[in-house]
Amino acid sequence: MSSRKKPRNKRRNSRLKDHKQTGKILKPPMRTIGNMQMVPWLRDSFPDMLWLCALIKLYGDKPGMLLAGKVLDRIDSVLGLEEGDGSEDSKRLILTGEMTTFDKIAVEDRSAVLAALQEDGLFEQTFPWVLVRALQKYHSPPAAWLFEGWRGNDKIIPDNQPEQFLRELISDASHGQSAMATKAKAMVIRAWLKTGKLMLAKEIGEVWDNILPRYPDEITEEERQRIEPSIRATFMTLTSNPDRELEKSPGLTWAKTFWRQNWKLYECGDSSADAEHSLDATSEHVKAAHAAWQHVLDEVTERFLAASRAADPDLYAPDRHEILTGLVYRQIRALGVMIGFPALWTMEHGSSTIRGVLEARILVKWLLLQDDPELYSRFKDYGRGKLKLLKLHLEEYRESLSSPAAELDEQIEYMDALVNRDIMEEFQDISIEGNFAGLDTRRMADQVGLLTDYRLVFQPASSNMHGEWASLDQYTLSTCRNPLHRWHRIPNSDPMLTLGPHVVEIALGMLDDLVADYEEGLKS
Repeated sequence: MSSRKKPRNKRRNSRLKDHKQTGKILKPPMRTIGNMQMVPWLRDSFPDMLWLCALIKLYGDKPGMLLAGKVLDRIDSVLGLEEGDGSEDSKRLILTGEMTTFDKIAVEDRSAVLAALQEDGLFEQTFPWVLVRALQKYHSPPAAWLFEGWRGNDKIIPDNQPEQFLRELISDASHGQSAMATKAKAMVIRAWLKTGKLMLAKEIGEVWDNILPRYPDEITEEERQRIEPSIRATFMTLTSNPDRELEKSPGLTWAKTFWRQNWKLYECGDSSADAEHSLDATSEHVKAAHAAWQHVLDEVTERFLAASRAADPDLYAPDRHEILTGLVYRQIRALGVMIGFPALWTMEHGSSTIRGVLEARILVKWLLLQDDPELYSRFKDYGRGKLKLLKLHLEEYRESLSSPAAELDEQIEYMDALVNRDIMEEFQDISIEGNFAGLDTRRMADQVGLLTDYRLVFQPASSNMHGEWASLDQYTLSTCRNPLHRWHRIPNSDPMLTLGPHVVEIALGMLDDLVADYEEGLKS
């Protein structure tokens, strides 16, 4: 949906068994570390690292890092900052290359810094006009005093070039484990090491002393796999320090300014054109799929009807037969509707049908396993009580109206007949339990050997039905194609549905199992 490229992790580090349960929350290992603050890379860190990332993009990994290092070292020399004196001086300025650190340079020293960079031929090279012009569009960007070095220079570039540069830069650096992000983080750590403000464990220091001088382009792949995770972890430790007041930090203030102003500076990009359709939604394909699935459904329906007619319903106490038959036939009807409407051949809109079939199967198997006639009576009583409660609410509502509509009276009259169909309502209790059995669906599924189905089908289908974030993110919304909008979500305007045969086939497969359970249950 977006142009972001995320590196593939060779090792999954969030396996379920590694999670620690705290109350009703399962926490991954990183969330169990005391006082750990999460600092999202792209949202909170990247804007302040924009200058470092820009140099790496413009000149390449090693040349870009070397240029950044020359600038920072030159500024240190102008300010008279010695290498390694940070451990003795708690107020020692650390120029990391983060843009907000340039604003910590005293106002009276800034002219000398600019002059030195220009004399060395570093200024225009390391503060290129395309970057400066892009940043000048923002209100109160950090390091704005450095942009004054371009005063008197009329640099003409196409109007769209700064935006295009930022778009490409964000795309390349969007993931915290990307090559560009890792190199920029290494430059920040370099500054901390140079001042002596960062002390490494002995085993880490030995590895870094051997590899870091040759980083990034003169090391082996094996060395890269050792050093880069360590660089990222160290950077995370620096930015996640619980003693650091993140909410008050200039870097976070700039990050909020950067992203929020982008809404006014740059337009959204609709990503609906990127949608992939797993089933060709032409009339020929739709008709062929409908015919094939309808044939399967007809066969399953015939099996169900044959089993239902052959079984003795016990007309004196027909609850068991009626409930099992109703539960199964309801899902057959639902599949008939699903097959007839291609809009339901998607997980977004078809999840309610899939969930209903599996829920019915869990309940049927659980009822058959219990083999308790009283449960069927409780099932009916629970439903009647809910219906009676609805009728009473309607009557209360009617009484609150000064001029109730005739249609409301008709509805209440219909409900009254329905409620009193089998048992007079004066003898009907109203249960406020979650369900008739006092047992949730997950535990029922566990008891009948369908826990895996519950986890892999029922739960995600429920997420779709309830409109949880995972469902909205997958189906209802799409991502803006403009990286300057941080791929925020926008309404999915794609008029074509992403059709997939697996949705209907899953439902038909579960229905076939449900009817098989029904056939077996009626034999007992």
